[in-house]
Amino acid sequence: MRRILITALLLLAAATAFSQTVSEAVAKINAANKVTGAVTFDVRSVRNTSMLSQPLVSTGKVCFMAPSFLRYEGLTPAKSLFVLSGDRVLTESKGVRKSVDLKEKSRYQALVRTMSKSASDGLVSEKDFSIEVLTGNELILVMKPLGRDLSRMFTEIRLRADGASGIIREVLLRDTEGDTTSIGISAVKFGADLPDDLFKTQ
Repeated sequence: MRRILITALLLLAAATAFSQTVSEAVAKINAANKVTGAVTFDVRSVRNTSMLSQPLVSTGKVCFMAPSFLRYEGLTPAKSLFVLSGDRVLTESKGVRKSVDLKEKSRYQALVRTMSKSASDGLVSEKDFSIEVLTGNELILVMKPLGRDLSRMFTEIRLRADGASGIIREVLLRDTEGDTTSIGISAVKFGADLPDDLFKTQ
């Protein structure tokens, strides 16, 4: 009986320690990556899918202004543009430009909700994800979505951050088809001064 009690106490202590580790890691990443104004960064995306024999590599630049203004300029392998502003979305690819109402595209609505929530509550929430923490020289969060919006798109999201600063360096997305997309992040600049016309959707 005594051995069972001691074992139970050890398990409880381990569970409590793990929970604190997750909370501390989430708090560190949220504080380091919080956007109160604007941020710009470069991205390098590598997509692996069963439909392609080779990974699809692309590069681009991102401008984000809290809470829900986003601009992505694709640079390689081809020029493209995606702008989300207010209730409008602008896309441009192969010289074809389209502007649509946000209400017409449910996946964009989910993106806006996620962005707005991230800006107000922090990038990561233990209410939205089941989280495992891997530590070392880097800080890695292995996150499984709990909410309907994200779980419809992804089975797992991994955030790889600098162990000292908590700044995110890579996001790995595993979608519901089993395909993966790795997004490397560099040249991060918080507090960027962004002109309003960057987010025009007309």
